[in-house]
Amino acid sequence: MNYLKSGKKVLQNEIKALQSLEQSLSDEFNAAAEVISNTKGKVIFLGLGKSGHVARKSAATFSSLGIPSFFVHASEAFHGDFGMIDSYDTIIAFSFSSKTSEVVNAVKICNKNNVSTIGISGDSNSHLAKECQIHLDICVNDEADHLNLAPTSSTTNMMALCDALASSISEEKGFSRSDFHTFHPGGSLGNQLEDE
Repeated sequence: MNYLKSGKKVLQNEIKALQSLEQSLSDEFNAAAEVISNTKGKVIFLGLGKSGHVARKSAATFSSLGIPSFFVHASEAFHGDFGMIDSYDTIIAFSFSSKTSEVVNAVKICNKNNVSTIGISGDSNSHLAKECQIHLDICVNDEADHLNLAPTSSTTNMMALCDALASSISEEKGFSRSDFHTFHPGGSLGNQLEDE
């Protein structure tokens, strides 16, 4: 088994997916960034499964860059966690398939409660895309693994898209290295910034 050859192929597939994503960014990206930037409450990331893991990481990235955010598990939302969300917030809902019922139904409820909704998925013509006020397509047709099944390119592109949103919004707001240190005073990063 040539592990090196196989591993490089996976990375090449993911790089191609990222290049497609970069080329696809349009006014919808700007619209999403504007909504997030103007959110008076919190930015709430919602997902399930592997997309949920990406949503949780993205909430942490946004928060570290000065955009107050947290994660809500799509299933738990229906068992009391909708109480965390109000009309001042914006939700960003993740589902690569765009068919995850808990995610789609959570968006419907948020729409009824006048919460701004942004969807991130792999299908611009899906129920999720139509339910959300803004939809961002991650531009992935195939996963990177040898079976074309494991969440690989899809989760990579979701994470990269949110990194791009978080960084561009943070930059526009004038968030500085000293601001970053305020939210990250510990660890090697905190120590590095403390010396500046």
